[in-house]
Amino acid sequence: MNLKHKIALVLVVLGTKGFSQWEYRADQENNTAEVVGTIQFNYEIQDSVTLHLSKSRKWGLDLSIKGNLFKKAQKYYALFEISDQKIKVKEFMILNQRLRILQLEDLVSNEKYEVEDFLKILKRGKDCTLTLRSEDRVIQGYNSLSGITLAINSILNFRLR
Repeated sequence: MNLKHKIALVLVVLGTKGFSQWEYRADQENNTAEVVGTIQFNYEIQDSVTLHLSKSRKWGLDLSIKGNLFKKAQKYYALFEISDQKIKVKEFMILNQRLRILQLEDLVSNEKYEVEDFLKILKRGKDCTLTLRSEDRVIQGYNSLSGITLAINSILNFRLR
């Protein structure tokens, strides 16, 4: 592969993959805590989604994917590829442009995971590829999981009043 092809490949990869850093937020006044990682996808249509982990009295431990892609009347497919595992979102609900994850399933072993079990897999991973499919499009993005262990532990250790 010559230099022009290598440079073009790098530009294509950077233009179509999203990278995320994780941010922890605690709101003592509203008694909530959340971890947020934003992934931007650059295709014909500008999409961005946010992986959102929060803990509150109302929802308990809540993992969701937030973005303008999600509408109540559509069907969705979400797949996380972490290390050698392919884990799809098995049960979810759409609420306020969020795909709220209730249960996940390993596509190879058929093992089912609740959110807290899935977080253990995320913490062990180095990176994650997220694929989202709706009725009218498919988007895929890459998320570096560096720093996610500290962020997840901050949420898990957050004490609700």
